[in-house]
Amino acid sequence: MYSAISVCYNRVVDERSFVEQKQDRWQRLSDALDTVARLGPGALDRAEMEVVGRLYREVVSDLSVARTQKASEELVWRLNDLAGRAHGYIYSKPRPRLSGVFSFFFEGFPRVFRSKLAYAAVSAIIFAVGYACGPQIVGATPELFGEMLPQGVGSGPTTIPDPAEMSGFLVTNNVKVGIIAFAGGITAGVLTSVVLFFNGVLLGVVAACCVPLRGQTAFWALILPHGIIELTAVFICGAAGLVVGSAIIAPGNVRRADAIRLAAGIAVQLFAGTLPLFIAAAIIEGFLTPSPIQPWMKLSFAGVTAVALLLYLGLAGTNGCRERSET
Repeated sequence: MYSAISVCYNRVVDERSFVEQKQDRWQRLSDALDTVARLGPGALDRAEMEVVGRLYREVVSDLSVARTQKASEELVWRLNDLAGRAHGYIYSKPRPRLSGVFSFFFEGFPRVFRSKLAYAAVSAIIFAVGYACGPQIVGATPELFGEMLPQGVGSGPTTIPDPAEMSGFLVTNNVKVGIIAFAGGITAGVLTSVVLFFNGVLLGVVAACCVPLRGQTAFWALILPHGIIELTAVFICGAAGLVVGSAIIAPGNVRRADAIRLAAGIAVQLFAGTLPLFIAAAIIEGFLTPSPIQPWMKLSFAGVTAVALLLYLGLAGTNGCRERSET
């Protein structure tokens, strides 16, 4: 009986001493977490965040000791609650910020694009092969022209399509192609390659039929102002699909599942980066294409967009530093 009372008494004394020794640190952590709950994660500076991290590790250790020594349920609950609150703050995902969006589009996306430039080049080559086949298709089967275009845009190679309708059709078509090219990566890149090729065929067919009727200058003044941005976006979407397809076919020295997961992360970044490009192309198509300004002015604008794209994709995010490889 005496022994049991003595053990119980010693445990109580030890717990009281333990609490008195640790109380200030626990309270400091609790106060910091209360500040975060009241003012948000940005309420703590870097030094304070480091202190919170250190105090969190100490609380976890104290909780382990309390459980091992069979401390009172009240103390265990208190430490468990404090550790849980600190864990939620330290390991929670940061809320998306507008600065992060700008950082992605002006730094992250161009860097990822440059790291996968070869895939974008392959996409452009597949498209170019399809474009080169377009005139051959028109020559062999001229009736196919009317079947490839929607009603109202042009019923045959002798009909001059309305410029606004033709441009709008190509914009809508290219956005669809970009989405399918990106998603087509799950077919090991086969669907991506097919859709890029046939989109090139479509533009080749349109050019083969419209250039003789409207002339080179008028036709390309209709296509290029928004087409340079738009086709670049399509090629990047194709690159995203090919990146995933490459991981499926040749995962390298890692497990195929891991290779696909890494490739999918890169592909999503590439696709996300094209969204502003498609929006910009649609705006240009809506306002500049139907305008009555001279064709040479439209072609000059197209040249400006080409230079701007080259500078953006080639230089944005470099900051004069060595870029991190995105492999």
